[in-house]
Amino acid sequence: MKKIFLILILCSVVLLNARTWVREYTYQASEADSKLTSRAISLEQVKRLLLQEIGVYVYSTILNEEVEVSGELKELTAKQIEIISAGITETKIIEENWNGETYYIKAEITADENDVINRLDNVIEDKEKIKQLEDSRKRTEEALAEIDRLKQQLSQTKNENEKLKIQKDYNVSSNQLTAEDWFQKGVNAAEIGEYDNAILYYQKTIEIDQDTDGAYFNMGNAYGNKGNHDKAIKCYKKAIDINPNYTGAYNNIGIAYFDKKLYDKSIKYFQCAIEINPEYEKAHYNLGITYYNEGKYDNAIKCYQKAIEINPDNTDAYNNMGAVYKDKGDNNKAIECYQQAIKINSDNEDAYNNMGISYDNLGNYDKAIECFNKVIKLNPNNGKAYSNLGMIFNNAGNYIKAIECYQQAISINPEDAYAYNNIGISYYIIKDYDKAIECFKKAARLGNKQVQDFLRENEISW
Repeated sequence: MKKIFLILILCSVVLLNARTWVREYTYQASEADSKLTSRAISLEQVKRLLLQEIGVYVYSTILNEEVEVSGELKELTAKQIEIISAGITETKIIEENWNGETYYIKAEITADENDVINRLDNVIEDKEKIKQLEDSRKRTEEALAEIDRLKQQLSQTKNENEKLKIQKDYNVSSNQLTAEDWFQKGVNAAEIGEYDNAILYYQKTIEIDQDTDGAYFNMGNAYGNKGNHDKAIKCYKKAIDINPNYTGAYNNIGIAYFDKKLYDKSIKYFQCAIEINPEYEKAHYNLGITYYNEGKYDNAIKCYQKAIEINPDNTDAYNNMGAVYKDKGDNNKAIECYQQAIKINSDNEDAYNNMGISYDNLGNYDKAIECFNKVIKLNPNNGKAYSNLGMIFNNAGNYIKAIECYQQAISINPEDAYAYNNIGISYYIIKDYDKAIECFKKAARLGNKQVQDFLRENEISW
């Protein structure tokens, strides 16, 4: 069963066809500016120039159909690509200089257009992350507009007390730019799995702006990816303190409690998210997973049905609903769910694999073999499909063929205790007891408790 989590984990890659964009910006300081405020404004402006260039370039590549992309990606504007690119690229400062009147900065972004497009395609499915990036851009634009307004106001007033107040407001707006810069650094670090760095950057963001719910939320995600669910929950709750309607934070608290196996609390928070937004697909889906783990199958089915009602293309919901029907003993209904998942995504390995299990439960071995072979065709390294195929041959009495399948599963995953157990059974049936015991011992060493009990009962050490 799968759970929704809102951080995308991507491997860093070597950019073989990388392109580097370089831009310069010189800021003329006003009487309100210090070195710090001048730097914050300069850095933001040079980043905007770079991101604008990337946005136009990638948009042109997509528009001219130079690469194959999803339909949703084709609908993005150059501006939207620019905004999202802020969360998947990193700005590197090459040179900067402050002479007391002007701040000069030179920076670059290096990226491969195909890598950017692939990341865009992944991020675009994460609506909450896109909203965060859009909100971040909005806050930045508001801060820049406020800086311009205060700068003009300061030049017009001669009242010293008024000047002091304007200066204070000006510094706050400039700090907002710095906070947004740290926030983006955190997003970029999390994007490549550098969660410790991401946490530090989000903490820097919060030091400057304590009301940044997005920083607390993303810091919670980083802690969650590190397996520290208690700290993740604290961060999500801080985000909710700032924004009581933060459905994503409620949802992720539910996930954290699920991982801690505290299902009652998990259900409570998924329901909170749904109460705020009844059309929140992820919460319905995750609630279905939680009910399934509690053995409340009818409740789980209702949740998956609601997730599908909201998003008819939710293949995971169909697949998971099929698993529920299978466990209820209704394999025909389970197969209908798996077929629907495959109708939406013809390359759905999980659905084919699960459908094969249901066909096996119905005694339709030919169909089961067809499903598992389809999985192997889609992914030759799917060890589970080989194990399941071995189970079919074993049930059909073809033990030699079963052993070949289990051996293939073990070659893919040498830690597959399930395959060692089953190959042991096949060897035992054909009376090759030495090999059977050898396989059972391996399964026991890998943690298969049933095999461990069997060996203990027979006074066999492993």
